[in-house]
Amino acid sequence: MPIFPGTAMAHAAPTPPRTGDDVIEWAIRDILGSHSHISPPEGRITSATVVLRAYVKKTAAEVRDVVAALPAADPRRVAAERSAAEGLHRALTLGPGNGLRSAFDYARGLAQVAQELRDHRAELRTAPEEDLSC
Repeated sequence: MPIFPGTAMAHAAPTPPRTGDDVIEWAIRDILGSHSHISPPEGRITSATVVLRAYVKKTAAEVRDVVAALPAADPRRVAAERSAAEGLHRALTLGPGNGLRSAFDYARGLAQVAQELRDHRAELRTAPEEDLSC
């Protein structure tokens, strides 16, 4: 097979991490860091979607459990519950659809919700204990 100049890859795509919060950070950064008009390769979208969907399901349940202790009118509770509800809707009800563009849009939505849930979880972990115990 002939070699054509300028067609070789200078570097391979970064390998996703295997454990911990680095995996979700990789998935969020990989999907949201891509240009919205240029889809990443199908394999990267699929692997990131699997990671994001699992993370959203797990984290939405955790966030809901923690905010249940907050007063109903607390703005942190309202925002976290909305993010959790949207995340569960995207993860359990919606799907990637047909085609690469649709799968990429679905992965972007999951990545945005995962980012929100990650931020809510971090905020609730740093909240004073007296705020969370009613």
